[in-house]
Amino acid sequence: MGHISIKAYVNAFGTPSEQVCIREDAKEELKAGSVEVRMHQSPLNPSDLIPVYGRYAHRVKLPLVPGYEGVGVVERVGAGVARTVIGKRVLPLRGEGTWQSLVHAPATLAVPVPDSLSDETAAQMYINPVTAYVLLTEKLKISSGGVLVINAANSVMGRILIQLASRMNIRVVGLVRREEVINELIQLGAEKIVAAGEGEEERQLAASLQGKKAEAAMDMVGGEAGAALAGSVKPGKTLVALGLLSGRPLNWAYITETLGVKGAMFHLRHWNASVSDTRFQQVFRTLFHLVESGQLVVPRARHTYPLVQVQQALQDYESGRFSGGGKIMLGRS
Repeated sequence: MGHISIKAYVNAFGTPSEQVCIREDAKEELKAGSVEVRMHQSPLNPSDLIPVYGRYAHRVKLPLVPGYEGVGVVERVGAGVARTVIGKRVLPLRGEGTWQSLVHAPATLAVPVPDSLSDETAAQMYINPVTAYVLLTEKLKISSGGVLVINAANSVMGRILIQLASRMNIRVVGLVRREEVINELIQLGAEKIVAAGEGEEERQLAASLQGKKAEAAMDMVGGEAGAALAGSVKPGKTLVALGLLSGRPLNWAYITETLGVKGAMFHLRHWNASVSDTRFQQVFRTLFHLVESGQLVVPRARHTYPLVQVQQALQDYESGRFSGGGKIMLGRS
């Protein structure tokens, strides 16, 4: 198998479990300045599936290999790259899709992974941790003691936001669907977690905030739940849209015109394009230190499938079988 790359391929837009298939290709030529990484683990993120559904069809070229993050070992280097990196664990980012056994990525953007981090943790250190860190430190700049409201607080992103915010003395009020996760999220650093069913979010948030308003909000659900979140934010402050778990879009006119709340969408690719390679690497070193010092805990994976079983992994993801609190992972075949 050393000369073969196993890939999760998408040839048409649609439901991921129906459109993603496995194929084998010969190793490809490695460009100058690039590394070839044999993947160990790659998470299944909602953002990985957006292009598969065809929501970015105007800028997505088929066929494609999904996957934005993961960890592996450098197996080969292109011209101009020091051979000393061969055998080192890295995150091969911003190159090819990571749902394949061999990934080519720019050497300058391959993030070295400390020995102290497990593959499972390292594989998840990009999409959620970097997004949360950048939003809290660069985009929202919530003052010490300020309140941040979030929904989907029990998701991986929610858990990471809670931990990072609490280290910055930002008070997190979060919404969840199930009461049984409340104590665990409080222990992670949330000030208050509220269980609310669909349609109850606005009332429950208002009660928990006791008439006060938050400095900012991060919405991962969309639809009416996102609008309810916006209603708890001070006029002139910001709601950031990070996801669309409900599948329903936000009513931006209501949020911005009626409520007077600023609306923003965050795309990690836009931040990537704006920062230097040095800054990109520095953010990871900061996050790695937080993990090593116990200040940030990345949730354990819910289940790991061999890459060749990607269709089963996607079926289980779509069914909600492993929903809440941990990623589905694709491992070595």
